[in-house]
Amino acid sequence: PKLSIHALACVFVLIYLPFLAVINNVSSPIVVTIDDSLTAFTQNNEESASAHLPLMSMPMSESLSILMAEVLNINGPVPDDEFNISTEKERCNQFDGLVYDGKRTKRRRIFAGGLIADDSWHVLGANAMETHGIFHSISLIESNRTQSFEPRALRFTPGSKDLEILQSGIYGPTGQNGTAVYVNQYVNEIKTGAMEREHMMREMILQKWKERGMTRDDIGIIFDVDEIPSRDFLRAAQICDPPDDNWRTTPDQTCRAPSIRLSYPMMEGSPKCVHGSPKAKEGVETPVKNLFKRFISSCMVIGACVQGIGDSEKHPLVPRTKNDTITGEPTSSRKPGYGEEFNWSKMPNGKDGYFPLWSAADFRRMTGGIGIFGGVGFHLHNFFNSADDIRFKYAYYGHVHKNAFDVPLGGLNADMNLFVKCAHDIDDTGNKKRRLKNGLDILGREYKLPAAFLVDGYVDARHNEMVKLVEEDEKEYGRADNFDGNQLYKEEHHLTHSGRKNKVKAVADDREKKDEQKDVDISMK
Repeated sequence: PKLSIHALACVFVLIYLPFLAVINNVSSPIVVTIDDSLTAFTQNNEESASAHLPLMSMPMSESLSILMAEVLNINGPVPDDEFNISTEKERCNQFDGLVYDGKRTKRRRIFAGGLIADDSWHVLGANAMETHGIFHSISLIESNRTQSFEPRALRFTPGSKDLEILQSGIYGPTGQNGTAVYVNQYVNEIKTGAMEREHMMREMILQKWKERGMTRDDIGIIFDVDEIPSRDFLRAAQICDPPDDNWRTTPDQTCRAPSIRLSYPMMEGSPKCVHGSPKAKEGVETPVKNLFKRFISSCMVIGACVQGIGDSEKHPLVPRTKNDTITGEPTSSRKPGYGEEFNWSKMPNGKDGYFPLWSAADFRRMTGGIGIFGGVGFHLHNFFNSADDIRFKYAYYGHVHKNAFDVPLGGLNADMNLFVKCAHDIDDTGNKKRRLKNGLDILGREYKLPAAFLVDGYVDARHNEMVKLVEEDEKEYGRADNFDGNQLYKEEHHLTHSGRKNKVKAVADDREKKDEQKDVDISMK
């Protein structure tokens, strides 16, 4: 039923393309701008609207109620907005590679951007709470299709409750000097590869930054909304400098290494389910920061080196593997030899010493600059409200699993295997991905935890709900304690507890075997 509603919405959009579309040329795809007619359709269609009930009117879990009460209650001036040199120096010293010479007394502006879809309010609320009042603006891009090209109902449309809450001030004070939150819809009916579509969507972020006044002196950061940079690190980035003066904004900025890539510890479904590093060995003394699996995706780049902001006459264009199906401009990854994976063989000295400006794809793919782990942020992975939400994600978004609505939750992949075994608190020795026991306590002793995790009662409530989510799902799909994530799930080897779906299948298989044997007997006779 969900997919039929999504398909109906897409048919509606296609019927109105002549009225809503902006056409570059006859052969170009059509980009739809969501207007009042589409918004009215979504709001007036009872079934479609029910897919994303207004947050404050729908039944909420205990943990989400606890979190959102705090998120929606943030008022008044931003507490750490005042500039203090000694405080800034202390912040810079927390993060390897950052320095502060005391000369800068005005904070850099940070322009944030990311993709948004069916993300839960657990991650949206935690993101807003952590970054409240820091970003100049945040530009989010929502697509009418998943990465696998499955239609989806647009959620953050004008007039929707979700958008209203997102723009209500949870990311910072509203008004002229506040944090503006924008959601732009991306509608492209030409099918491409999953990552290619993501890269094209993210290019919109850079366009919006330029429209909203980004300059050479500002910082851009691109993340997914479940990748949450820490407040202390964001404040440090506004005033500190990376090594070798790599964030200089003078005309001699080469853009050879203009980035800071953030490396986060990863929580799977619950604050208490922390991914451990595959390199950490039991019984072997390991530095604390090396105990955690590191998730590396979020990236910061100085404005002088952002495509569309920096000097395009000095900095050469770089050949890329794909062209944008809307604009025709080169997009996606750089071709080999132009900087990816430290390979500069095709342009070792750039163009007269100047290297290419960074596209949105480069934010996600390029190495260079410095990487920092430890207190810079957190990845809240699969913090969904229901198992169906998780299964839908793996059925139709990135890392598509064709049996997402058939196999046990813990049999989907190594991440979900950790998710389920953490919920049951069972041994995961030898598994591809393992949790770090007491990982949250260890993390909290070494670094500041996310503001959301400090809200009284949230961590325990969320973990208890995750346990119930798993138990309820297993009544239907069963449980696979023998799956370790090192190979594909096989029911005959990995299933340990049957659910309704498995039992029905087992009865059908038994009946089929009996019928086959009956045919053999008849044939023999």
